[in-house]
Amino acid sequence: MSKEAISLGVLYKNLIGRLKELIIKPQQEWRLIFSEGKSINEVLTQFSLPLIGIYTLTVFLGYLMSHQELDFESALKEAVFTFSSGFFGLYVCYYFFLKLMAILKKEVKKEEMFQLVAYSSSIMYLSGSVVALIPEAIIIGSIVNLYLVYLVWIGLGALNRMTKDVHVWMTIIFGLIILILPSLIHRLFVFISNLTV
Repeated sequence: MSKEAISLGVLYKNLIGRLKELIIKPQQEWRLIFSEGKSINEVLTQFSLPLIGIYTLTVFLGYLMSHQELDFESALKEAVFTFSSGFFGLYVCYYFFLKLMAILKKEVKKEEMFQLVAYSSSIMYLSGSVVALIPEAIIIGSIVNLYLVYLVWIGLGALNRMTKDVHVWMTIIFGLIILILPSLIHRLFVFISNLTV
């Protein structure tokens, strides 16, 4: 498989197309995702990092717009925390889920597990971006985040390697951890930064 550079326009066009398909036709899109055989690095550079980047930028802009004074330092700090929590949250979830699958003796490829976490997390980044720019939309954003759990359900089903009972509780565990862990990491960064001030 040739690894050629993708222009920024094509990158975001592909990203938007993938997001649209995940929202409109998740079952077909998950099958396509798992059949593509993309490496962890490709998913990270072509999907997750650009999306986390958009989320980070909207948090930065939203912070500046929601405060009377233009406090670039605080806005930048919040943006760094957002990027870090999104990035580290992605990897911590991935490693945790790999270990959980190994404990359950469920055969899963590392790339598939990373794809499951990365593509499911996209809903959280999208809703977070909207809430960053329109803080009044926080309730709608929280409701939209529940779609992430549905994406996990469909994604685990597309892997087709577990009984229905296991599928149900794995969906709940995976969905909740993907939703909660980045927020916990963000709070940890804020706590640490407050200690060093």
